[in-house]
Amino acid sequence: MHSPKMSQGFTLIELVVTLAIVGILTAFASNSWISLIASTRHTDVVNDTYRMFALARSFAINQKKLTTICPLSGSQICTDNWNNPVSVFPDTNNDKRPDGARIHRVFDLAKDHSELYSRTAGRGYFQLSPDGMSHGTMGSLVACSPSGGGSVDMSYLALSIGGRLRRLHDEDGDGTIRLPWGVTLTCPTSLPTN
Repeated sequence: MHSPKMSQGFTLIELVVTLAIVGILTAFASNSWISLIASTRHTDVVNDTYRMFALARSFAINQKKLTTICPLSGSQICTDNWNNPVSVFPDTNNDKRPDGARIHRVFDLAKDHSELYSRTAGRGYFQLSPDGMSHGTMGSLVACSPSGGGSVDMSYLALSIGGRLRRLHDEDGDGTIRLPWGVTLTCPTSLPTN
């Protein structure tokens, strides 16, 4: 007698069910992955800004020179567009231009996925005195990044009189931060897409 052999492999039904499960899991993973990438990008913007101010403070103290932080125009004058590259430079004569065209470092903070807005009363620059303290009035920056699904990552970075940044973050992703003294900050409605 001849006995039937058991065939090895998957049936069409098993294969279709397996592919459907893999497809569903991939869809969930890709949404989480996009959100994770957006959150990491925003964290990078905040951390790069924090490092930039720490570096500028270090330059001011070590070189004992007034140091300015601002985006520069083509004619080397401070502007208030913080989505452009931001320069850290010595400014001993306080003219908001690099001394002898010397720039310590240039930072591309916003890149193409975030927006930075200054709250400097229209000045568009920050300065640190030779002792590392804030020179003149303080100010702040607001960083906004789309995080997928219509939510926004937002951070408020304020320069203290001591020349250090402090950070507040939007915890619920609604694009608003309420400051301790009652002011509410919002991100604009048009942000770069991921």
